[in-house]
Amino acid sequence: MFLIFLFLLFPLPVAAGILEQVENELVQLADKVRPAVVSLSPYIAKGAIGEGLPNKGRPANAGAGVVYNAEKGLIVTNSHVVRSVNKIKVTFKDGREIIGEVLGADEDTDLAVVHIISDKPLAEVKFGDSSKVRVGQLVVAVGNPYGLNDTTTFGIISGLKRENVNLSRYEDFLQTDASINPGNSGGPLLNIKGEVIGINTAIINYAQSIGFSIPSNMVKHVVAHLVEHGEVHRGWLGVGIDPVTEEVAKQAHGQEGKGVIINSVFEGDPAYLAGLKIGDIILKIGGSDIDSPNKMIRVIGAITPGQTINLDILRDGKSQVVPVKLESRKKKTAQLTTLPPLSPSGLGFSVENPGKDTSLPAGALVSSVNPESPAALKGLQPGDLITAVNGEIVENRPDFDRLLDKIDKGSPIFLLVWRNDEKFHLGLVREN
Repeated sequence: MFLIFLFLLFPLPVAAGILEQVENELVQLADKVRPAVVSLSPYIAKGAIGEGLPNKGRPANAGAGVVYNAEKGLIVTNSHVVRSVNKIKVTFKDGREIIGEVLGADEDTDLAVVHIISDKPLAEVKFGDSSKVRVGQLVVAVGNPYGLNDTTTFGIISGLKRENVNLSRYEDFLQTDASINPGNSGGPLLNIKGEVIGINTAIINYAQSIGFSIPSNMVKHVVAHLVEHGEVHRGWLGVGIDPVTEEVAKQAHGQEGKGVIINSVFEGDPAYLAGLKIGDIILKIGGSDIDSPNKMIRVIGAITPGQTINLDILRDGKSQVVPVKLESRKKKTAQLTTLPPLSPSGLGFSVENPGKDTSLPAGALVSSVNPESPAALKGLQPGDLITAVNGEIVENRPDFDRLLDKIDKGSPIFLLVWRNDEKFHLGLVREN
């Protein structure tokens, strides 16, 4: 498409000259960045169970990574690439192998950092500023799709700020049509300067030319925490929220799609101590516009615990600014108890496994709904199928219970619900 456009705009000799220049730039870019891109696979020590067995394909969680700090031997990748392993085999473009250590992983953003010690100098790639990325700009993806190491593809940025994709808790993806396949996970998405503007994380199954990358500004924030603490310290506000719908906007004298409305305030939490109330609409946090629950979760999660931040709110049709001192989400998690394993009724509904004779896909089937619960008020019905919780796939009831146990009291819960061959999102707040 790019070539057709080029030859339509310019005479043949001019277009050919431009094309040759672009080609040279892309070749130089690839030569520069490829040595910094590595293949990652679980390390199995000699003598361990499974060592020496025939290799029937690449490991399920094999992927790519990129060296972003050569001096310290730091590699960024996806957390699902290093899940359940402490040591990982790092293979370079020249075939050299080093056993690395996982410094930290963050499931909420699907990012991880691997540390290696090399007796040879390492190539590295620097992070760019993802806030400057624009739709239509040229990008290059490097990775190891289907075990084909050192694969480079070319495309454009197709979309920005993609959320509700159900891939992770904090979603703000770059969308690209550069070819991304299994094995590209953890590899870099680069601008034509050779800067990392994203870490490739996923594709939509059965879709063509739709890939997603975690923006570099989010990556920089997360990896700094992982290197220093081994985990990410996130702010905690302590409210339940909903989108501002047309009906809500009319009642609260606000604007549809602008801000989020508070549906619950948890006693003793930062929002409660700051005087926030049910019905308040949060318009801005620290100057950042809030236009969806996902955006608010992302903004709060990026703020350092203990920091005081100003919230611009709308209360009874009047604007005001409320300072709030955030707590640590991790600290809050440690203070809370979880639901009993077989009691998802704390959300106002119960689930069961779909029957074997049903035509439903995998998931947790809603068996009953309390008619006075928030779930019922938001439209959840018996017979609905829950296929994902906070971006993680639900295969059955045990999956649902396991994911629910990971969610803190007062935290939002985003369900992907399947009904009559259609999917929709439903947001709740875990209350006990």
